[in-house]
Amino acid sequence: MRFEEQSAIVRELFPAEYAEFVVAVTELGGTTVLMAVLAVLFWSGWRRRSALVISYAVAGLALLLSIKALFGLPRPPEDALLLPLEEEREGYGFPSGHAFAATVVYGGLVAASDRTRDVRALAAAGTLVALVSLSRVVLGVHYLGDVIVGAVLGVAFLAAMARLAGDDPRRGFAIAFGLALVTVVVAGATEDSLLGLGGAIGGLCSAGWIDRLPDLRTRLETGALVAVGSGGAAAIQVAEATVSFVPALVALYAALVAWVFLAPIAVGRLGIGATGTFRA
Repeated sequence: MRFEEQSAIVRELFPAEYAEFVVAVTELGGTTVLMAVLAVLFWSGWRRRSALVISYAVAGLALLLSIKALFGLPRPPEDALLLPLEEEREGYGFPSGHAFAATVVYGGLVAASDRTRDVRALAAAGTLVALVSLSRVVLGVHYLGDVIVGAVLGVAFLAAMARLAGDDPRRGFAIAFGLALVTVVVAGATEDSLLGLGGAIGGLCSAGWIDRLPDLRTRLETGALVAVGSGGAAAIQVAEATVSFVPALVALYAALVAWVFLAPIAVGRLGIGATGTFRA
């Protein structure tokens, strides 16, 4: 049951004048924002833990794409859309990828920081997941059942990854690679499935360097790393728009994840902020 009638009630109750706000909220569960959050945390010094959650996110993307393809359930009809967002009409509707991804990333950050008993941390993560999930229903791109199942799957997936990967990002990326291969077969060579495959390869090739990265010495160096890292990631994404050859796309996605992990080496060699007391 996808709760079609209840979803319609939620959409009718929401004031249409706040539509742009809902679009902003839904982006908090999108791939671009979630990966940007994790990358900035990594560049700010929260390395091993954010790398672990990145591996969760890549593995989760692959798993969810396979589940969506296997069920093959459509999104709500076009007349349910709050705004004419054609890009949101792509793909299958069940379960919700945004609800799943928000649960995996925000919940994963809480779990990776050993704050699962911290009520405030759990409440913050839960609120973000709830807002992202509700935004999907209000926008008319998912039913309530889609987001509920997406969030529940996210919690179950986190528990499974914590057991299988432990605190080793490389193990997480190895799991992601296996899931990504299955996804390419089940869902085809779509942009998202290639992102999962490339991200897994990039993580496997670069995660071993995490513990050997140079320490951040000053806040200036941290700021420089975020700026250089963001610029490099943006350049790779611009290049992505010009490529359609499948192996090249996989290579670009692998380079994107590898760049997140290896950018501190490039910035460390610049010698920015050699003095100061700040250490990550």
